[in-house]
Amino acid sequence: MPPPWTPFTVLSLIVALSAIRAWLVSRRTGVRTYGFGRHAAIQGVAERLWRLAVLGALVLSVLTWLAPDWETAIGRPGWATWAPLRSVSAALFIAALAIIAIAQMQMGASWRVGVPKEGPGELVSRGLFAWSRNPIFVGLLTALVALLLWSPTVLSAAVLAGAWTLTLVQVRIEEEALRETHCDRYERYAAEVGRWFGRRPLGWAAAARSAP
Repeated sequence: MPPPWTPFTVLSLIVALSAIRAWLVSRRTGVRTYGFGRHAAIQGVAERLWRLAVLGALVLSVLTWLAPDWETAIGRPGWATWAPLRSVSAALFIAALAIIAIAQMQMGASWRVGVPKEGPGELVSRGLFAWSRNPIFVGLLTALVALLLWSPTVLSAAVLAGAWTLTLVQVRIEEEALRETHCDRYERYAAEVGRWFGRRPLGWAAAARSAP
């Protein structure tokens, strides 16, 4: 059985890694890595809701660790503590952490949180980005799926649903900025690599680029 502190530890590491990476890139390059200036009204709301989602996930992870009786009171089913299910959840947590850490390193100086007015950095299409245009979002959502499996309650489901909605909004804003900055390079990349995961056949990608 994975230890009860698994969700809190992994989620805390994800938050810490993201904050440290943003600080390091900003310090080394002088570029503002944290900003929501593009479509400020929409991104401002998304930023605040993302903070609530992350805080909610952390609070839930603490409760699953230190107050399991509280979970039961809000409707956690008895089968939630089944050892194989907890093992699957722990494996997803570890996978999510690895995906996020690797993707952040591969982004290098292009790492951003949000889309500042200055726009995105250089287009990154290597490593995990050769298989997913948004591996960090995939990692974040995987972590929240893991939390739902670890603690299947209405609150963990609400956090996942809210994060998924916010991801759809933010991804489209980022894609718009990348298209404006990198033009045909991004169009070719988007035609060949899926938004979430998977590579498309070259013939399909060429047809997509030539379509009106």
